[in-house]
Amino acid sequence: MNNLSLAGLINGFSKWPEGSDFRQAAVAIAGEVIRRAGRPHQLSEFRQQGLVSLVNGFSKWPGEAVSRQAAAALALEILRRPRRLADFPQQGLAILVNGFSKWPEELPCGQVTVAVATEVLGRATRFHEFSEQDLANLVNGFSKWPEENASRQATVAIASELLRRTVQLPHYTQQGLANLVNGFCKWPDDATCRKAAVAIAGEVSCRAAQLPDLTQQGLSNLVNGFSKWPEEAASRRAAVALACEVLRRAALICEFSQQGLANLVSGFTNWPDELPCGQVTVVLADEVLRRADRKTGLSDFTTQDLRGLLIGFNRSPPESAARQATITIVNEVLGRGIRLFNFTKLEAENLLSGFSKWPQHAAGQGRVTEIIRELQLASETA
Repeated sequence: MNNLSLAGLINGFSKWPEGSDFRQAAVAIAGEVIRRAGRPHQLSEFRQQGLVSLVNGFSKWPGEAVSRQAAAALALEILRRPRRLADFPQQGLAILVNGFSKWPEELPCGQVTVAVATEVLGRATRFHEFSEQDLANLVNGFSKWPEENASRQATVAIASELLRRTVQLPHYTQQGLANLVNGFCKWPDDATCRKAAVAIAGEVSCRAAQLPDLTQQGLSNLVNGFSKWPEEAASRRAAVALACEVLRRAALICEFSQQGLANLVSGFTNWPDELPCGQVTVVLADEVLRRADRKTGLSDFTTQDLRGLLIGFNRSPPESAARQATITIVNEVLGRGIRLFNFTKLEAENLLSGFSKWPQHAAGQGRVTEIIRELQLASETA
């Protein structure tokens, strides 16, 4: 098959990422791309559209090792080309960033994304040619490399463009809004990102009746994003609307991912005086306790997820469910070794402040005393 055939196939198969046959076919195509990348002329015959389609297709199966390897090979091919990204259309750039963002730990994927950020900055006068979905995909992708100056600058430029397009916000998809907020919140200290996020918060509040259409990840990304600016009235109103939606889905909380749960807890607990946010915290605490009772316990939660849960529950009112969930998480943290979590000095101090409000007779106080001692050591050495 020629490169156009391979690109066309993966583009079609990617429409059904859950199908095992399509997954196996995609793995076979990824293997073929890797094989061709090892030839003397490598992937030089692949056209731009073919590269874009392949990256987009493989990104639907990011957990497959060959998808990762094929994506890295495609990234290297783009980096090898003299003009690199100058001839790619706007949509192609957005698709590349969205695809490569599935593998942020792959160096070539990051290098291409930073190159795209630089290219996007060079096209600032043509931002009107980028669709709303393109802008959302770019911001969400750049956020995977927040330490890169080009990522920040390109995101701020897109935030400025969004503020010029505020009248068009009602036309953005729910997922597009969530992707934008998920990106802007990586730079919470930037005034332009803040203003853009506040504008989106206002739009989310206006769409309260449409929130049932949001995906679980979209919900958790919005909550997590708005929580970076808790003092903004628009963020608060949007959080309350999102809390009501999560409460409506209470019976489906078990379907949220570990990261989703952590984002919801660390987000909603920024507004403890808002009744729906407090009610959601209790529901989330019950879900954490339910998962802790499994044979695997909380072993499938990453250290980052546990960090978010602990910090969130610790600053919420001392409801019995939240307190019990906190003790359960403390046991998991101590079991793994608190130094693995590398709490910052401020995080350690905030946790200590929260634990100081617990009654001395509280259940699990022994383990709490133990983590207080560890946090004090961490705070002193930070």
